[in-house]
Amino acid sequence: MDRKIGHMKQSINILLALMVFFFSACEMNEIDTAELTDFAPGLSFLTPSDGGKIVQGNFDIVAGFADGNTSPLASVDLVLMDTSETELFTHSATLSGTRDTLKLAAEDFDAASLEVGIYTLKMTVADSKGQVSEMVSTFEISKLPFAANNDEMYVAGGFNGWSWDSLKLVSDYTWEIKNLEMDGGEWKFKNTKDWSDQDWGDGDCNGVMEITTGGGANTNCGYSGLVNVRFNDQTLQYTVEPAVTIETNINSLFLLGSFNDFQGEEFEFTSTEDHIWVLDEIELRAGYSFRFSEGAFGGLSFGDNEPDSIADESAPNIKLAGDFPDAIYSITFNDETREYTFTFVRNLFPSELFLVGGSTVAGWDPASSVQFVSTGEGHFEMYTYLTVAGDGFKLLQERDWAGDWGADPANTGSLLQDGENNLSVSGDGFYRINVNFIDGTYSITASNWGVIGDATPAGWDADTDMTLVSAEKGNYTWTLDVTLGDGEMKFRENDGWDVNFGDSGADGSLEYGGDNIAVSAGTYTVTLVLDPVNGYTYSIQ
Repeated sequence: MDRKIGHMKQSINILLALMVFFFSACEMNEIDTAELTDFAPGLSFLTPSDGGKIVQGNFDIVAGFADGNTSPLASVDLVLMDTSETELFTHSATLSGTRDTLKLAAEDFDAASLEVGIYTLKMTVADSKGQVSEMVSTFEISKLPFAANNDEMYVAGGFNGWSWDSLKLVSDYTWEIKNLEMDGGEWKFKNTKDWSDQDWGDGDCNGVMEITTGGGANTNCGYSGLVNVRFNDQTLQYTVEPAVTIETNINSLFLLGSFNDFQGEEFEFTSTEDHIWVLDEIELRAGYSFRFSEGAFGGLSFGDNEPDSIADESAPNIKLAGDFPDAIYSITFNDETREYTFTFVRNLFPSELFLVGGSTVAGWDPASSVQFVSTGEGHFEMYTYLTVAGDGFKLLQERDWAGDWGADPANTGSLLQDGENNLSVSGDGFYRINVNFIDGTYSITASNWGVIGDATPAGWDADTDMTLVSAEKGNYTWTLDVTLGDGEMKFRENDGWDVNFGDSGADGSLEYGGDNIAVSAGTYTVTLVLDPVNGYTYSIQ
């Protein structure tokens, strides 16, 4: 009996506890709900954002507010102030509901008239129960949308005539220009259009600019083609990347062969479109052997098993046939099909050669250039008047600047194609220019003329000097008034036998080392004409 009463008391206690918990929980739930729907108004979003930056000009102010169901929104007072806390604009508006938005258009507060600087927004928001919240936010009006050390940024170089192309600020301190066509030459960054402030160059091509204001190395790192350029004006780091992504199966391509001991970076291909690699110029001769290689000193490479102009991985070297025409070629390689082709560019030796330059009678216009005389394959000669003034001269393969030749600064007396250095002379005078494309050399010899022979006053022992009387473009005339006796004579350069003219055909045309010229006694005007077009001629009258 006592055990039953004990069990009953225990059950009643448990039941009472459950009832107390239930009613307490209900009471707590009612209190939480009231608290959650009755709070002071708050800010849900704001433009311009607190601590944000906005570009000078027209912009709107937009603020979002929130409140609870028990005490919905009622009103807002907004004040715009400058850094001295001068009130520039005030506005009051009615709000309603648990969420509402205040939008002030740019013309409402004359946004375009606001100067660059820091501004404060003060907002006082009230709800229907009189609860008030005060919010303060600051923002910056800037010429730029992001932080930067410069207000403007430009790039200038040979590709735009050292003028300017504008970069755009795309993130903090980062300027960018897209689809810029570079030419592989020199360039710089600058922060004004007219070079009146700072400029930067990367002389050692390490990807970091140096301040070069007032003079300093240009960036000359071979960037060419359509590129995207970025520059950080805080760290001075920059990138130049292709504007168009090209799909390839290999990372790079080189031509390795008997002409470079099957190693080196000299003959590197350029990726021009999806899977297509091009080597613009290379001298190829019959019997040359070579292969395509992803690395300049080894690695994945391609030869040709057949050969069938389709390369094969790890195959034997490609060897040019014995009748392959020696010339300059471009080579195209497809890294997907592995097809390769050779395209003729020009002959190894120019078939014609022209003289152009400020130190010549032709000037710098290729169309007015003077033609050399061809003295054999790859050999040319010209007699011409040259001056020290005029910045020298160059040699042209055609009456155009394509493939022009200048002096090789590293090898005196040698030619360099597409080189910057002009040829020159140390004094004004009449010269003989000889060009040898077989070994890539040239010579410029001061040239003075005279006559020698037993018919001349000094006989065969010494020259009787002639006078240059006409130095017209491409036609040079030397004359001598002299009394000759019966006998023979020749024309000779610089009192030596290295260069002498005779007339083997007795027709008035001169040949190097030709036969002596027979004359009869008398007083004559002897004329020597060195004309590259009509030949070397003479008259004795």
